[in-house]
Amino acid sequence: MLLTMMIATSAHRIVYGQISFVNATDKLPERPFVGFLSKAVVDLDGDGLDDIVRTHSRTQQLSVLTQSSAHAFSSTLLSTLGREPIATLVGDVDKDHRNDLLTAGFYDGVTVRRNQSNGWLADTINSPKIWMQGANLVDIDNDGWLDIFGCNDVGLNQIWKNNAQGTFAPVTNWIDMRTVPASDNSGNYGSVWSDIDNDGDLDLYLAKCSMYAMGPANAGDPRRINQLFINHTYDRINGQLVKNTTSFSTDPTNWFSEAAAGANVKISGQSWTADFADIDNDGDQDLLITNHESPTMLLENDGTGHFTDITTQSGIANVLEPLQGLMRDFDNDGYVDVLVTGDMAAQLWRNNGNKTFTLQTGALGTIKTTSFALGDLNHDGFLDVYTSHYPRADAEDDLWLGAPNGNHFLGVTLQGMQSNSNGVGAKIVVYRSDGVQLVREVRSGESYGITNSYTQLIGLGPTASISRVEVQWPSGQRSRLDTPASDQFMVITEPICSLSRCVPIKVSVLR
Repeated sequence: MLLTMMIATSAHRIVYGQISFVNATDKLPERPFVGFLSKAVVDLDGDGLDDIVRTHSRTQQLSVLTQSSAHAFSSTLLSTLGREPIATLVGDVDKDHRNDLLTAGFYDGVTVRRNQSNGWLADTINSPKIWMQGANLVDIDNDGWLDIFGCNDVGLNQIWKNNAQGTFAPVTNWIDMRTVPASDNSGNYGSVWSDIDNDGDLDLYLAKCSMYAMGPANAGDPRRINQLFINHTYDRINGQLVKNTTSFSTDPTNWFSEAAAGANVKISGQSWTADFADIDNDGDQDLLITNHESPTMLLENDGTGHFTDITTQSGIANVLEPLQGLMRDFDNDGYVDVLVTGDMAAQLWRNNGNKTFTLQTGALGTIKTTSFALGDLNHDGFLDVYTSHYPRADAEDDLWLGAPNGNHFLGVTLQGMQSNSNGVGAKIVVYRSDGVQLVREVRSGESYGITNSYTQLIGLGPTASISRVEVQWPSGQRSRLDTPASDQFMVITEPICSLSRCVPIKVSVLR
């Protein structure tokens, strides 16, 4: 089945402050489409344009909307599932430069659909089957291949190692995620990998919410207390970065240690998701946590991986029963904003540039919005939002296009070589000519079962001049590009280095 519709920008526009969206839902094919929570906005065919992956909540049909160069969308049915997936992951798991599609949920195993030149080839990982919640593609052992991390609602989380060919095997000894005191280790809802201590490796934060430990009387139950696992690939000793000299493949047991209490992120608010981003452009990753039994929280990183709760002074309040939460720069002013959805209309909090936020009431409509995914669906350099309203059967999915406002941007996509193909785990730092540094981390699988665009849209504000762009790759390689022009999209390819030579940085300008 193939349906094509054109995306235009003549639809109704809603303007609130400096953040403006165009509702372009009427330009989508297959209306009305009532989607499930899990979804993705990501480039599937390698043309530099974001596509949409979605599952119908009634028919369980998994389909892809492919964006053309004219910004038209063609709908292709991939499969009819037995039930809706909770997690949708997209990434190049076999390093053939085509993004693959993975889905998982209620003890269904992990279905891996390899994106091939002549179609999709599906295979299911059946060992072990878990009640999957949030999930990630991430190169945990840093061998250049994306592994799978799955949050388990009813037991220990599961890691599947990529066997360097896009096939996977379960491992159990990479991270000791057992709770202290001991429990059944359930209640795992969201996972996020971020370099929170700025030492060059990815740490893991788990958002936990236990259906067996509800209410204030159970606040001390370990199944609802968030966990932080610090990665010891690199450590700071006397202010200097020191690399772990042991082999991960030989002895992975000492590479991660639990450190939530020391970092002040041992939260027991029945957390659903977490996200890291730099809210104040000081070069470190701050923390957003969505909670169900306490207010959604914003915590500031001091640069060493220790956090201070700044929720009250930030102005973020009255976030009810959240399901998704992410920090992104929606108006390209150079500061990341906060978007939260759940049992409420979408709440978009605009960053005022001083660690306070202002609610943009109704910016993404006024009906309850439970889920979303983010990308650039008309290739104009501003983030767009694809939303769903499940479990409402009478509310179709919406497409909101971010409207240009005069602020500048740089769109960066990474192509890993020694590192994983998508550059997951890489850090991009854009230095504006005024000295401000804008830091973005590349992730795959975020919040609660969604995947967002790999293209990092970095808002520059009114300043069009860029001093340089630096990329810190998972392999340890570094790329630097001096004085690139703003308002363009580029692909930066990882340099290939050996003891004798290094192939220089390759940059492909898409616009």
